[in-house]
Amino acid sequence: MNKSYLKWGLVALFGFGIGACVQHLPLESNSPNAVAETTNMAQLKNLQATYASVAKKVLPAVVNINTTQIIPGRVLRDPFSDFFGGGGTIREPDRKAQSLGSGVIVNNNGTIITNHHVIANASQITVTLNDQRQFPAKVVGSDTDSDVAVLKIQAKDLPTLQWDDSDKLQVGDIVLAMGSPFGLSSTVTQGIISAKGRHDLGISPYEEFLQTDAAINPGNSGGALVDLNGNLIGINSAILSKTGGNQGIGLAIPSNLVRKISDQLIATGKVTRGWLGVVAQPITADIARGMNLPNTNGVLVIGVYDNGPAADLQPGDVLLSANGTAISSAGQLRNTVADLVPGSTLTLQVWHNGKSVQRSVKVGTRPEKVQGI
Repeated sequence: MNKSYLKWGLVALFGFGIGACVQHLPLESNSPNAVAETTNMAQLKNLQATYASVAKKVLPAVVNINTTQIIPGRVLRDPFSDFFGGGGTIREPDRKAQSLGSGVIVNNNGTIITNHHVIANASQITVTLNDQRQFPAKVVGSDTDSDVAVLKIQAKDLPTLQWDDSDKLQVGDIVLAMGSPFGLSSTVTQGIISAKGRHDLGISPYEEFLQTDAAINPGNSGGALVDLNGNLIGINSAILSKTGGNQGIGLAIPSNLVRKISDQLIATGKVTRGWLGVVAQPITADIARGMNLPNTNGVLVIGVYDNGPAADLQPGDVLLSANGTAISSAGQLRNTVADLVPGSTLTLQVWHNGKSVQRSVKVGTRPEKVQGI
């Protein structure tokens, strides 16, 4: 039996006559276990206060986005035409489809970041602020390939979030996700950075996702992923789920990528990306054995555009590094090239005809609707 319980029991049963037991109580409260419990409780209270202060700071800059899309009615064969002759048709009435998402205010003049898929094909966009004021929004620019969009509302002196450097994040860092899942505005969830640099998931052409276990659900798209300083480190974008709801794998576009894209959209209304003009695939163990490669590093070139910037490369070449950085996947190389200014030079280390050689390529401007890197 725990000594402290025994002493209090004796006092209760026999009164204050057992003074020695009572005198020992302060010593028991200073035991290692008691001190540890007190310290742990203090740390929990500090962490709780941190979460609360971050939520109080961030939520005013996170908005709800409601969109309306007009879906044209289908043209159908008139069922009465068989009775009256002719090949008549009828047209169903147009219908409205509504969807919900989230957004983040990044400038006090009403500039809002969200996902492209939140506002795609919308005929009307309404932004609801944390204080319940509503504003119509216009699209400044939207980029399908990165799933980033910029909106503008006519408002002044709005609360904003500060960008932070997503490259500094480490796996295990605590993060908070904020948005409007299922239309429930001002929702806050907590988790960690589960992984960085998730590529080739088939969600969008340019992927560099942060993975988090902070609960993200439909409606969270476009909302904020923040650190414990309340700074913006990502835009919540997607989930991997077999049920359609949160299963612990949420994906956010890192703030550094969002900022690059949004700056271009604000400046020009479009995004310009670098281009090599090659199609590449991962190198499997079977491919490595078949080609007598020493390992599975790099990516295998399987197609080259005749008039592309890298027309001197050949199918069967293996791209090992780009500007001194090892190539781990086609997605990583695609992002690296996309970030380069057209006209700049990219130095590639290439495995060609059984040996490693260096190639310099003048990066081009990526045309619309082309495959590859």
